Amino acid sequence: MSQFIKIEFKRQLSSLILWTAIICGLSILMLSMYPAFKDSFSELEAMLDAFPPAMLEVFGLGEGGLDMSTPYGWYGMEGYLFVVLIGGSYAGILGSTILSQEEDDQTIEFLLSKPISRNQILFGKSLVVVTNLFILNMILFVTLVIAFSLIGDFIFLSTLLLVVGPFLLQLIFASLSLAISIFVTKSRKVMSVSLGLVIGLFFLDIIATLTDNLNFLKYFTPYEYVNAVSIVNNQAIEFVYLIISVVIIIVSGFVTWFFYNRKDITA
Repeated sequence: MSQFIKIEFKRQLSSLILWTAIICGLSILMLSMYPAFKDSFSELEAMLDAFPPAMLEVFGLGEGGLDMSTPYGWYGMEGYLFVVLIGGSYAGILGSTILSQEEDDQTIEFLLSKPISRNQILFGKSLVVVTNLFILNMILFVTLVIAFSLIGDFIFLSTLLLVVGPFLLQLIFASLSLAISIFVTKSRKVMSVSLGLVIGLFFLDIIATLTDNLNFLKYFTPYEYVNAVSIVNNQAIEFVYLIISVVIIIVSGFVTWFFYNRKDITA
């Protein structure tokens, strides 16, 4: 079992390195731009006043929103969006292909012929998914600690939550994608469905923000659960969203386990 997990981890290592480099690189880039804009925020705010309030809400700059003149407000608007979108995409791809790839590569029958059960396969691959996402976010945390310290405004709790939020979002997309992969077996198809889910729910979050009548939709999009405004301004992830996130992950995990053990697997 341990050998199986090691092999699977090595198999996913190159993609982990690539996605981690992209996310951390973009975070560094966005924060490195802060000192250059620090002295011109009054001009930026004057320019933003011309935008409709609803549009500013989308970027977290409405009333009670992010303050761009602070490093955390700047990162919440500029860098955090890239982290949740790109990190969510990585989680969706990883969760959707880690099982389906075995059938695409016609290695699943060989794997099942070994003294390893379906539950062990599922547990091992799920553990690799969680481990990869954890490693990515630990490296991101170290990156942000260094970057905010260099800027001269490091706040531990805010920095931690700016990493915990994306990690929670990634676990949601990974668990949903893993469940979808049980029913859509072709890795390319399930990857497209998972990426569509990641992008589609992002636009759903925008719609929920733009229109008061559709504000209830925010409960159906995980981007709202880890909103940068709540994390930066309140230094918290709302409890109700935390519960919803945990429920989604648990239900998705149960669906994956239940149907994977009853699935007719063919190479």
